[in-house]
Amino acid sequence: MTRPSVVLLLIGVFCLLMSISFFSGASVREDSPLTKFEVMLGLLGVSSVCIFIALRLEKLTRLKCEKCLGVMVESKQIDMLLKGNANYVREKLKTAVNNSEYDCPDCEEKMRKFDLRMSDPGGGSVGTLIFAAMRPHKIKEIDGCFGCDLIWLDSEEEGLIQGWTIVQR
Repeated sequence: MTRPSVVLLLIGVFCLLMSISFFSGASVREDSPLTKFEVMLGLLGVSSVCIFIALRLEKLTRLKCEKCLGVMVESKQIDMLLKGNANYVREKLKTAVNNSEYDCPDCEEKMRKFDLRMSDPGGGSVGTLIFAAMRPHKIKEIDGCFGCDLIWLDSEEEGLIQGWTIVQR
C-alpha cells in the first residue's frame, strides 16, 4: 500500500476503535455540548470515510518510477484513464509486433510497443471533438504487456493521454 493509503487507513482504524471505546462505556465531559451517541456517530463516520478513501486511493494509485517519473498503469486504471478508448488501446497492444526495450515487471517478458495517434481537443466542445481527426496529430510510442494488461507511460505521456483525444484508425 502507498503511504497516503496507510495513513488514512490508520486514521480510520483509530477512529473506529475510539467509537467502540465510547460505545463500551467511555464518557464525554459533562460540559460538552455533544452526547456520547453523537461523538460515537461522528467517529464512526470519520473512520468509514478514511477507510473508504484509503481503499479507493489504493485502486487509483499508479506505480511511478522515482528515477524517470514514468508510470505503470494496470488493468482497472487503464479503464479509468482511457475510458472509451481502453479497448482500442488493448487491441493495439494485442496486435503489436515490435518489442519494447522494457521488460514487464509482472511476467518479466519483453513488453510490446505500438504507436498511439492523438490530437489536441482544444476547448473540449463537441465541435472540436468531431474535427479532432482533421487536426495535426502527435504520435506517441506506448509500451505495454497484453498478457498482464498493463501499459507503461513515459513521464510526459501520462498527461498527454489524459488531456488529448485518441484518434482511432
